[in-house]
Amino acid sequence: MNLGLWLDNLLAYSLQIAALAAAGTVLPMVLKLRHPGVLLHYWKTLFVACLLLPVVQPWRAVPVETDSLNGIGTVHIQTTLAVTAEGPVTLPLPSVMVAVLVLGGLARLTWLAMGFCRLRLYVQNAHRLHPLPEAVVEMCQRVGVSPPFYFSSEIGSPVALGFWKPLILVPDSFREMPLDFQKAISCHELWHVRRNDWLFGLLEEVVVALFWFHPAMWWLSSRIQLSREQVIDRLVLKTTGERKSYLDALLQIALARGRPELTFAPLFLTKHHLTQRVALILTEVAMSRTRIATVVAVSCTLLALTGRLATRAFPLESPPIEQVALLSQASDPGATSTQSASSLRISTEALAQKLVSKVSPAYPVEAKKERIQGEVLLEVNVNAKGEVDNIRIMRGHPLLVHAALDSVKQWKYEPYVKDGVAVPVMSTVYVNFALSGPARPGDPPQGPTTIRLDTNVMAAKLVSSVQPVYPLEAKQKGIQGEVLFEITIDEQGEVIDVQVLGGNAILVGAAYEAVKQWRYTSVLLNGSPVRARANVSINFELTP
Repeated sequence: MNLGLWLDNLLAYSLQIAALAAAGTVLPMVLKLRHPGVLLHYWKTLFVACLLLPVVQPWRAVPVETDSLNGIGTVHIQTTLAVTAEGPVTLPLPSVMVAVLVLGGLARLTWLAMGFCRLRLYVQNAHRLHPLPEAVVEMCQRVGVSPPFYFSSEIGSPVALGFWKPLILVPDSFREMPLDFQKAISCHELWHVRRNDWLFGLLEEVVVALFWFHPAMWWLSSRIQLSREQVIDRLVLKTTGERKSYLDALLQIALARGRPELTFAPLFLTKHHLTQRVALILTEVAMSRTRIATVVAVSCTLLALTGRLATRAFPLESPPIEQVALLSQASDPGATSTQSASSLRISTEALAQKLVSKVSPAYPVEAKKERIQGEVLLEVNVNAKGEVDNIRIMRGHPLLVHAALDSVKQWKYEPYVKDGVAVPVMSTVYVNFALSGPARPGDPPQGPTTIRLDTNVMAAKLVSSVQPVYPLEAKQKGIQGEVLFEITIDEQGEVIDVQVLGGNAILVGAAYEAVKQWRYTSVLLNGSPVRARANVSINFELTP
């Protein structure tokens, strides 16, 4: 997993949520949306919209990085040498940040689990309220639900909990309360049971636990809780018709002290919502259907626009598709890779005819010193504008491929038109590196005097190998994997040519420096030593 890309996407996603939540908070105030029922649906919709942002938006494709050198074909490769990182490895910052995020979420979920267990313990220690007071029986008939009531000396506020078999837990003092208080409190909890608020509240708390680091999600959850309680307040007033006794019950519960509230169940009273709930109870809120429809339509339109702007300003990026870096022994260097579903594959000649401007590669100094020359084969994706936006290494010497990449990514093409529309295309290009002057003794052979050996046969002839040094950058980034080469040995068994076929470029350099120092026994053909070519691989693995 690319932790860096994952964290970048998480940051972009968090900014999208922040923008959407900020706009969603301002709109009700500007449009004077005060109806509790409409607000509850509004906040729920906004909450769900924030969760669905990654699903409803297009992800920006990330071009395959030039650090990823991929080959083509299939073959069973036997690893000739495994390299492990020994000693202490510095823990990269992305890993630390991911660990903090995960531990924070687990801590919050643990807190919820503790609240649930404590609530269940209260229920186990509580006593069944039987027979039910007349006020409670009356409210059960009016609301249309009849869950069991339990009283406990361990709680200070009534709670309704459970989905499959709901119940209501009330404080011990409930039995001595006046009938109008009992009626108000029981009616409130009964409506929670009828509306299945416990289940919805639980789901919201789980989501907030996963987004524990984002204040906007906490804020939206708090708005949902407040609107839900305000809806219940209106239902209680409509059912009982007794405003004063209900307000008195709220205030009496608010004065209860020393009672734990470690629970995620909907409480009869959340103290920081008291002022807003009382203010709404004392105020008649009336909005016509036409005004509600208008406000909702305007809000949805503006929120959709905000979401679109936020996703464009902070786009999510999809990881590059990693392809298997293997080469068949009999494969043609010009063989093509799997065709992209979004690009039209054309021939190398057809693409060359569209070339408008070309930047020649700079010959690497080290390659010049070692008189390394040859061809680098690249697979390129050219977008509808004629720009190279994706490059994949097919074949080439490790000291030449980076220069080829730096050159080709600046090439410009005339857009390829099909049926009157410019379309992205995929093809291969060749970058040739040639040195002037006489060839150096020991340069790779070009004739048929070189024979190809099986990987296992070549591995059996290995006399000495140099252990690659695990690159520090690869350790810090957690990069590991296999590097595949095609090597050529001379008649004395010395490595005279190395071609990279696949692997991460951060690992390729270290593997190349090691492989070119390997020594083999001579390969004999009809009793005479000859040059030989085979595939070898080095596997880099990080130890915990």
